[in-house]
Amino acid sequence: MTLQSRSLADQLRPLQPHFRQRHSAILPVSQVLLHLRGTDKTKLFDKARNEILDWIAGRAGRTLPDAARRGEAFELDDVGSQPVAAVTLEDPRYWAARLDDADKNVPQRTWVTEIGLADDPSDGIIFGVRLVCVTRGRDAPCDRTIPSFVRTIAVPGSAWLDAVPIRSGPWLVSDDGAVEELVQLLTRPRRADVIVIALPEVSENPADALVAAGDLYRRTLGAAHIVLLSGPASFHLSDRIGKEYSVFRQAVRTYRPGFDPDRDEPYSHPLALPHRIVEWPDGGPVSYATFLVNQSLARSVARGDAHHAVPPFATIRQIAARRRLDTARKAASSDKDLLVIAEGEIIDLKAELADQKQTYDSLIKTLEEERDDARAATEAANNRSTALRYRLEGIQQALSQRGEVLATPPIPNSLDDFETWSASYLAGSVEINGRAYQGIKKSVYQDPALVYKSLLLLRDYYVPMKREGGLDHKRAFDDYCRLLNLEESQTFSGDRWGEEGDTYVVRFAGRRRVLDRHLKKGDSRDPRRCFRLYFFWDEDSEQVVVGWLTSHLDNRLT
Repeated sequence: MTLQSRSLADQLRPLQPHFRQRHSAILPVSQVLLHLRGTDKTKLFDKARNEILDWIAGRAGRTLPDAARRGEAFELDDVGSQPVAAVTLEDPRYWAARLDDADKNVPQRTWVTEIGLADDPSDGIIFGVRLVCVTRGRDAPCDRTIPSFVRTIAVPGSAWLDAVPIRSGPWLVSDDGAVEELVQLLTRPRRADVIVIALPEVSENPADALVAAGDLYRRTLGAAHIVLLSGPASFHLSDRIGKEYSVFRQAVRTYRPGFDPDRDEPYSHPLALPHRIVEWPDGGPVSYATFLVNQSLARSVARGDAHHAVPPFATIRQIAARRRLDTARKAASSDKDLLVIAEGEIIDLKAELADQKQTYDSLIKTLEEERDDARAATEAANNRSTALRYRLEGIQQALSQRGEVLATPPIPNSLDDFETWSASYLAGSVEINGRAYQGIKKSVYQDPALVYKSLLLLRDYYVPMKREGGLDHKRAFDDYCRLLNLEESQTFSGDRWGEEGDTYVVRFAGRRRVLDRHLKKGDSRDPRRCFRLYFFWDEDSEQVVVGWLTSHLDNRLT
């Protein structure tokens, strides 16, 4: 390869270590936000602070000053010590600390732990901690963790995550009542992932789980909810939220914050099947558990309000400095005293600004790299999907040339197994959105067979018409519509969908999409006799996405 033919990225790659020496790689690792409750708020606050100071003292390299134990501000930067500092605010009561802990194995890598304790206006205190990895030089990979003192502070019975009490171990959900509690947790506003590990179909024994739930609980304590779901309970969960969102038979599902079975796509809440867990690269179930830890801890710091929930130590120190300056101004007896105070404040602020600029520049660089990686992964996934579709079409064409045909899909007389049927016969051509499954559950349409036939109409006639074009495909689609007494048309004219709010909108591939087409039969408002199937064509995946059926969606006229 000549120099001219190589990309700029290829040419600069040998220089990356030199760039790394000048610019730190900053990786937010994990974040914990807990509500600590107790009868004596002051005692609770002091106890948590002392446990944190015990942990800091074991890593500081020097004895902490007496001011530390009194809850006062202090800073430790002596030769031979690791940088440690703490600040305090009186109203509202807030204590923040930071420790820069040098990695013992990777040169020029530092683990920065920022901790905050604050009075809760209602009851108890708020405890937050953020772990950040700062690397200069060789950026060796690392697994995400939470600081060990979190396990000391997150005592079952007094610590709460997402308004749910921390348990002493994974939560075993084994009866209908517990399933209802689980559904409430899944659908309520929350910050943390809920990782549900299903047991075999008839089991209630935690030892039968493919993933070691106890170890997963320990490694994510305060940042994720770990649930074991018994075999019998998994059936009830499927009834409550739908089979496409459920988890059973030793599979594992991660329910991310904002779970809404009426709006979400099943892929938004990743499911790993047993065979995939067993075959997980580099260690099977053990390696998969590490993957789960890394994913959930990464999301704990990826929220837009992460810094609001646990303010950076620099922010708290600036607030404390401004308050000290205000107090000094009020107490100063001369302009000379004020000038000295102001000059000292300017020096401190300049140092803070320089540090923050370096931090944010490095964060932006890290985020840009993650964005590029995500785009590359998305493109690779799309390419694999397209390749698989072409392969399937090739197999179908080969069978047709040999005079063979794929088995004709059965037409059930009820909608009871709609999810299984859809997964078996529509994959690659027609995607059923989660909201559509909810519509099926509510359906009272009197002719279930037409539901299945309309979906096969989309698969066998509409999709080829859109992918390949041509009058022959258009005529074939129109003919089959007439055979089923169906009309395919635009859902509404122009931009009128905006008048209907989110009624005609679903989320697909991370975007809001409008259900701009529909199949219809009958004009009656009686849902037993009126059939509607709302969908849109996705150009990227070249498939139909069904967003609602079988009833009529309300509009401004109805």
